[in-house]
Amino acid sequence: MAEPEAEQEETGQDEPKKGKKLWLLLTLALACAFGGGGFYAMRSGMLDSILPSGHTAEAPVPNAHVAKSDPPTFLELDPLMISVGDASGIKQLRFRAFLQTETADPKIAALQPRILDIFATYLRAIPVAELENPTALLRLRAQLLRRVQLLTGPDTVNDILIIDFVIT
Repeated sequence: MAEPEAEQEETGQDEPKKGKKLWLLLTLALACAFGGGGFYAMRSGMLDSILPSGHTAEAPVPNAHVAKSDPPTFLELDPLMISVGDASGIKQLRFRAFLQTETADPKIAALQPRILDIFATYLRAIPVAELENPTALLRLRAQLLRRVQLLTGPDTVNDILIIDFVIT
């Protein structure tokens, strides 16, 4: 008699486990079906009539306002020779760069002395050890671009191209 009771206990435990697995598989299948159906509905444009006008299912294209046929313009900045370092070891930094803009704007060219002053002030404040670090150029570009954009406006200068960066 001990054996039939043991079989009942085993079968009693297997039924809830099978039920949990069945519900888990059913939930997973429904989630996949609804996710796939929603993706298809958005991708095929079936929901365009439901969405408010002006909204589409496609992601916005970056720099869509820039015409693809217009190449960017570059403004060459005057070269800089900056003394960097402390009193124990002064070194010279030779720096030359271009500003990438969407259009040739004479206002940016008129601000060139101020831009060069911002660059020189920032580069003098950085320790020589950091300037000699190979990864420092990426951080410097980002910092210089941010400072130029604060001066000229956020949409005027797109990038800084550093041509010469030599420490002697």
